[in-house]
Amino acid sequence: MTEVDKRLRDVVRQAAGLPFFSDRYAHLDLAGEFSITDVPEMTREDITASMTLASGQPGRGGAYLFTSGGSTAAPKVAWIPIAMHLDAILGHWRPLGPGDVLANLAMPGRLWSAHYFYNGMAERCGADAIGLGHVEAGEWPQWLDFLDTHGTTALCGTPSTLEQVLALALRLRHPILRRLRAALFFGEPCPESLVRLCREEVPGVRLWGNYGSTETWVIGHNGPDCDATTFHVFPHQHVEVVDGSVLVTTLHEDAVSPVVRYRIGDRARWTQCACGGDRALRLLGREGALIKFAGTLVAPDELLGLARADASVAAAQAAWREADPERLEIRVVPGAGATPDVDALRARLLDSQIDLRFALRGDDDAFEIVVVDRLQVNDRTAKTPSLVPLDPPR
Repeated sequence: MTEVDKRLRDVVRQAAGLPFFSDRYAHLDLAGEFSITDVPEMTREDITASMTLASGQPGRGGAYLFTSGGSTAAPKVAWIPIAMHLDAILGHWRPLGPGDVLANLAMPGRLWSAHYFYNGMAERCGADAIGLGHVEAGEWPQWLDFLDTHGTTALCGTPSTLEQVLALALRLRHPILRRLRAALFFGEPCPESLVRLCREEVPGVRLWGNYGSTETWVIGHNGPDCDATTFHVFPHQHVEVVDGSVLVTTLHEDAVSPVVRYRIGDRARWTQCACGGDRALRLLGREGALIKFAGTLVAPDELLGLARADASVAAAQAAWREADPERLEIRVVPGAGATPDVDALRARLLDSQIDLRFALRGDDDAFEIVVVDRLQVNDRTAKTPSLVPLDPPR
């Protein structure tokens, strides 16, 4: 029995002592060497129920309560130890060092975790932190001056925010680019356009990313020599890929509430990262993200992947209206100096979706490629969703 197998069974046995898990684990021989694959998976609803019951349990240290969601549905909660597993994380992923000044662009407040995590990371690394948070687009020229004046060497934020800030600094030929050396991303997939921007236009800025969720906390990390969609799993996180779906069990001894075979909702496969490191997980998108449009099931992420693969497209987002008259827009941001051929792009997307192409006969206006200057961003989290609601017609 390996040390990981032993720790997995210990986590399950500890969980079995809580009311939420006792019935779920009744079929397991907890005294024996049961297989982790015999343990039921956890859903988001399970995570919320178990963590609510586990809060206030004696014999543990203090914790933060963070949430995910809450914009359109009930928030999903997670109790995270005050130390936020930072020692375990920084032992393998350390993008900052003494002398760095981090501009923290993550949104603070409303139980949103990233802002506090990156402030804590800066402290542990011996760096300074400027807790700036969200900035409106028109305010950025003045804030770039401010950040440059105060010696900023690193930025952290969603890929959407980082790309916006770096592209503006490049257009302005802002002196802050002489000092910036790192951009830390989280919260959403890193687009190829941001990778190209850092690699070709601002090569002094190197990309560092982490992957996880509020419920599991940080699962994996990557660095400047890694593929942007590939993350190396931390030793305190046990990841299974079952039929393409990611299941996570948290092994950290300071975990407040059990996270056992949690189905995080992502698709992935094990791969070999360009950096040569091990335990590399390549993310392939969300699972089960289907909408009913034109009488057929459509996977917006598949359409967006095809749109982003077009050389003239820098970024893409789907906007959907379910109510009559239903409509689906694929909104695309042009690449630098490019003009997307919307008719050719629309035809290419429909050719990949035979059912959708057939369903739209005689109703072509319901599906359209729309060129936009920027994509819609969530005001609370600064994330750029793949799918947004389309306003009803006036």
